[in-house]
Amino acid sequence: MTTINIPNDISPPSTHVIDIWQIALDTPVTDPRSLILTLDNEETERYKKRQSKLQNSYLLSHVACRQILAHYLKLQAAEIKYKNNQHGKPLLNHETPLNFNMSHSHNKAIIAVSSDAMIGVDIEFSDKKTGWEKIAPRYFHAEEINHLFAQPKDQQKQTFFQIWTRKEAFIKAIGTGFATSLNSFSVIDKKINYQTNPSINNEEWYRQDVEIDSPYIASVVQNTQIEKIRYYSY
Repeated sequence: MTTINIPNDISPPSTHVIDIWQIALDTPVTDPRSLILTLDNEETERYKKRQSKLQNSYLLSHVACRQILAHYLKLQAAEIKYKNNQHGKPLLNHETPLNFNMSHSHNKAIIAVSSDAMIGVDIEFSDKKTGWEKIAPRYFHAEEINHLFAQPKDQQKQTFFQIWTRKEAFIKAIGTGFATSLNSFSVIDKKINYQTNPSINNEEWYRQDVEIDSPYIASVVQNTQIEKIRYYSY
């Protein structure tokens, strides 16, 4: 894996449209040195600090992100420049209406790209062991807890991950991460119900569940209504 061929007819998403790219992270990397040259210094250092078994997935996801963004911006992948907000959220450091966000879990990553909107995405591998029965009452909004435990017993774990991915996508979209209390907002409705917070300017935020193969669950959030999601595979 060194590059991808993206059809020329894939144009940047318009307002209210989100592009979701899925990346398989178990793809063999035959020449990691050539891929590392695509990364910037910060990414390269993070790659080197990862355990050897995690380096492949990091390299694949970050090179894929650069190549996808480069397609939209008509640049080379190595020319993509990032900047971070005060909470460390990566943003494009280019004059462009495009925004992006990336998430990965187990052997899959997803990249969400939007236009004229702040965006967040999260993916979770739902087959992993978690103490979700204890996590939900601690971190979920009361409305979410009631919804979760009202589901049939055999559907509760999947519902937990569905709510969790929506919540992570929201705090990534607003750019605060876990500095925002997870129980301060509810993601049951498509228009997210949250307490007024100066850090997010009292904007309206909308979530959408992402269509993805089981056992993965994913969600995306942005601060404009979501009318369409376009799906692509890397």
